[in-house]
Amino acid sequence: MRRSRLSALVLVLLASASGTVLAQDTRDLGLPPASGFQNPVLPPPSGSQNPVLPPQSGQRYMPGIGGPFGEGARRPVVPSPTPGVDRGVIGTVDPETTGLGEETVDRLDQVGPALRRCWKPPALAVGDSASASVRFSLRRDGSLFGQPRVTWEMRRAPPGLRERFTDSLMRAVRDCTPMRLSPGLGGSIAGRPITIRFFGRVPTNERSV
Repeated sequence: MRRSRLSALVLVLLASASGTVLAQDTRDLGLPPASGFQNPVLPPPSGSQNPVLPPQSGQRYMPGIGGPFGEGARRPVVPSPTPGVDRGVIGTVDPETTGLGEETVDRLDQVGPALRRCWKPPALAVGDSASASVRFSLRRDGSLFGQPRVTWEMRRAPPGLRERFTDSLMRAVRDCTPMRLSPGLGGSIAGRPITIRFFGRVPTNERSV
């Protein structure tokens, strides 16, 4: 009786072992494993999700400046071929410029003649010359917006003459404001910088306003 029970136990163990082998063989045949073990797709490591690569041209990545790689960025500022010369002058004034008087300033080229009415240039000795540019801004009603400043001056003029000349320009701007502007001109130049160049003598290579 004991021998028969032992035989039955051996058969059960053999059956279990063969079942394990069969189960292992079943997995080796490529069948899916038990539920819950389907190789989940993991996200890539942090920082490698769709990296932005630079273009082939070698441009630097500049986010927020006219596109990812600066396609719409401003063009580089080209240095002036004549350093020291003030650019953006809209008019010139010299001692022979006819002042505008009390008339309404209706055009941009009349701002210079309007300042000539208040400009008292210093006397120049024989052989002396002076020139400078003053920049200022006006409000819509013609009053001065901010402070005028000299942006360029002739360096070969004597130092004392340069100071008197630039002082005369600043006084002219202050004495002639508020300037009587037409509604159209006042609306178009309000807050914009205006640059006028003054000459102590009539320039030989430029025509006065």
